[in-house]
Amino acid sequence: MPRLLGVDYGRKRIGLAVSDELGISTRAIGFVPRSDDVQAATVVAEMARRERAEAIVIGLPLHANGDAGGNVRWVRAFTAELAKRCALPVHEVDERYSSSEAEEQLREEGNWPAPKGAVDARCAVILLRRYLNGER
Repeated sequence: MPRLLGVDYGRKRIGLAVSDELGISTRAIGFVPRSDDVQAATVVAEMARRERAEAIVIGLPLHANGDAGGNVRWVRAFTAELAKRCALPVHEVDERYSSSEAEEQLREEGNWPAPKGAVDARCAVILLRRYLNGER
């Protein structure tokens, strides 16, 4: 199993997480404040290199019924920008309800209200787990 970088794309912040080489554990590594896709893609590509990732997993914002939401175009535009800076394969995973799941986990852990970026980073962890569990 390759080491993966999880990306939760947002218009303000991009959450990041990484898996181990065996695909057993995942951990949040923070977030990137997003001013534009060029800046954010540059930072995410650098994080992928720093973490020795072999592939990237990014969340795709689908509607509740599974159809592509309007925000899918933003994610795919970012993915295209990322591809200019990083030759790693990018895998998409359904991100439905990941924010509410992340908030619930942080509340249960007593980490609420969460610091800025904590929900984004936790969402990236959730996306990686979904991918590793085969929920593509």
